[in-house]
Amino acid sequence: DSRVFSQRYFEFLDYFQPQQGPIFLALCGESTCGGGYQRTAQALAKSLGAVVVTIEHRYYGQSYPFQNFSYKNLKYLTTQQALYDYALFIDYYENLVNLQYNKQGKNPWIVVGGSYAGALSAWFRLKFPHLVVASWASSGVVEAVLEYSAYDEQVGISVGPECKKALQEITKLAEEGLVTNATAVKSVFFAQKLRDDDFLSLVADIAAGFVQYGAIDMLCPPLLEAIQNKTDLLMAYARIGGVDSSSSDSYDAYELRRQAEANDISAKDTMSWNYQICTELAYFQVAPTNDSIRSSRINLQYYIDICAVLFGPNTFPDVSAANWNYGGRDIASSRIIFLNGSQDPWQHASKTTFSPGEPSFVLTCESCAHCEDLSMDCSSDIGNALIHDHPCV
Repeated sequence: DSRVFSQRYFEFLDYFQPQQGPIFLALCGESTCGGGYQRTAQALAKSLGAVVVTIEHRYYGQSYPFQNFSYKNLKYLTTQQALYDYALFIDYYENLVNLQYNKQGKNPWIVVGGSYAGALSAWFRLKFPHLVVASWASSGVVEAVLEYSAYDEQVGISVGPECKKALQEITKLAEEGLVTNATAVKSVFFAQKLRDDDFLSLVADIAAGFVQYGAIDMLCPPLLEAIQNKTDLLMAYARIGGVDSSSSDSYDAYELRRQAEANDISAKDTMSWNYQICTELAYFQVAPTNDSIRSSRINLQYYIDICAVLFGPNTFPDVSAANWNYGGRDIASSRIIFLNGSQDPWQHASKTTFSPGEPSFVLTCESCAHCEDLSMDCSSDIGNALIHDHPCV
């Protein structure tokens, strides 16, 4: 296929030393790219004389290969295609740098990303070790997991027993409300239009967002205070979550597809990510069998039904193929820093144990959340570690 499309990227060149400075390729993941990693980019660039180039993922933001959305065209959206995009970009950008600075040769490339993009960064080092000298995989979810109940389990661990009990009570109240007066309980969350299971998914994801992004102190103390004061717990939870009439939009699969077909950029981004999880990666955040926070109705069938609505019947993620291709948590490559937060619910889909014979670093950031290391002062130390082959401590 000889067709081409434009892929957006951003540059941070303020401190670049073109003759020997490294080039950090920062990968944007499953959303429109705004040239992120600003704090990290500046720290790396200043300390290492580097340029930081941030590239948008195919099928997201302005890097959409087709003028209009069509789910049939999503067949070109795979992790392998994305990795080949980055390989071609490195060749393009190397030639551009040599031309602009009247030089020859190669600058050392380091690829960096967080979450799904963190997995991509590790996979790129695995598949293209001749193009990049190292990878920084922050909260990199390298293991494709069909039923990812460990997410909910980690939420319970991270918030502690008292807050976990409060969140379980919220789920119970929401489920009971659906039986006694579904319209009333949904209206508390501005979610009257949602089907029952989608509503319960929204309820679960409010707490998950606080935990994932390191805001437990904004979630648990107000909930425990509401219990102590005997105030309405669901109302307090909705208020803490800041939900409004737009919060439920992405939970309605039919409405999401309608918006994407109308070329709404945000909806197209969401559809693209849903396609990736429905066909390849999964990461379905199902309820654990025992002692769950989220409703037991959020199970594998719930997600499979969403995939069928969005992309047709028999849509199912081939996680075994993804893990066979990249190795999952047993990824066998060198010079990768896997850095996970101890409170991050996604850490169990990342590489968290060292593999003998594989010179990669597995580090834990204590009391840290998802991708928190990408905005910490340690970023320049990690950059040095990647270049000089020693761990950041």
